[in-house]
Amino acid sequence: MRVLITCARTPIAIEWVKVFKKIGAKIILTDSLKYPIASFESGITYIKIASPKLEFEKYKKDMQKLIEDSDLLIPNCEDIFYLAKLRDEQDFKASFFMPDSSLLFSLHNKYEFFKHINSYVKKPKTELIYNKNSIKISKDTILKPIYSRFGNDVIRDITKERIESIECSEKYPWVQQQKIEGKAICNYAVIENGEVISHTAYEPKYLLNNSAATYFTPYSDSRLDNFIKKFAKDTNYTGQVAFDFIDNGKDLFVLECNPRGTSGLHIISKNLNYKNGNFSANSDATDKSYRVGNTLFTLFGTQALRSGNFKKLIYDYKNAKNVLESIPFYAQSLFLLELVLLAKKEKKSLTQISTYDIEYNG
Repeated sequence: MRVLITCARTPIAIEWVKVFKKIGAKIILTDSLKYPIASFESGITYIKIASPKLEFEKYKKDMQKLIEDSDLLIPNCEDIFYLAKLRDEQDFKASFFMPDSSLLFSLHNKYEFFKHINSYVKKPKTELIYNKNSIKISKDTILKPIYSRFGNDVIRDITKERIESIECSEKYPWVQQQKIEGKAICNYAVIENGEVISHTAYEPKYLLNNSAATYFTPYSDSRLDNFIKKFAKDTNYTGQVAFDFIDNGKDLFVLECNPRGTSGLHIISKNLNYKNGNFSANSDATDKSYRVGNTLFTLFGTQALRSGNFKKLIYDYKNAKNVLESIPFYAQSLFLLELVLLAKKEKKSLTQISTYDIEYNG
């Protein structure tokens, strides 16, 4: 069996490698970077491809050949939206572990996805904005483009000055949303034909840019279990999916959907199996926290020292499993160096550059 796993830059690609190593599959990883972190995993073949966003026609040719030689495709990042276009244009023998295109694109939209939400969670009041003149100056709301990631471009303090320079139009709409205060919670599920194979919820911690987590602690809430089961059945979903929530102490408010892989896979990957063309999962779950390499010290050490929380940082570091433990020690440095150089070249932040060449904005 030949498995094609995309977006080797994300640590969850390593988890998928481990799942398919268990059955002795031939594993191919792809990405448009030279040194994506998962490409250093042993027992795989890594193939560099063109950027789907910046060189789509070349990317299309690169991927068509790889997909034709594969039995199963596992997309992980926003390249999934470009792969959907390829799948719609051509019949492939390979199975695509992802939802149908109409559902996929609808869930990616921060306004449209609400129509797929069920009553186990609440929806914040949300208004679609096509014109800056329609934006209300209010401290009780936030603004964000309907396609955005890592909290980029989110305006949490809405003033006339803050919105003066933004682009807001029919082609680039925003949503103005009720501001909910509380604890941030994420969930993640592997679903096949409307059945939840495995599901987890977690608290995202040690955030880059106040949005991208580098530490994940399992979290339990029966409302989330019921929510994801009904969502899977209602949409007949297939693939990976995740949602972001705020728990205000009374209700769970859903904020957005990621119809692709997220860090929750680290928590459940050991339970996943693949046999005879289908996924299954062991019943045992984990309550252990996970961290991304040594980032706690490199990214948050100085901050922890200044705030007097360095002992807690050390405690959290020791009590979490390193998701990069199977990767050579130098791999993370090479990967980060490549991102830093690209960020400098494109004049973007590190979080922005991490998805710059694969992101899909409608």
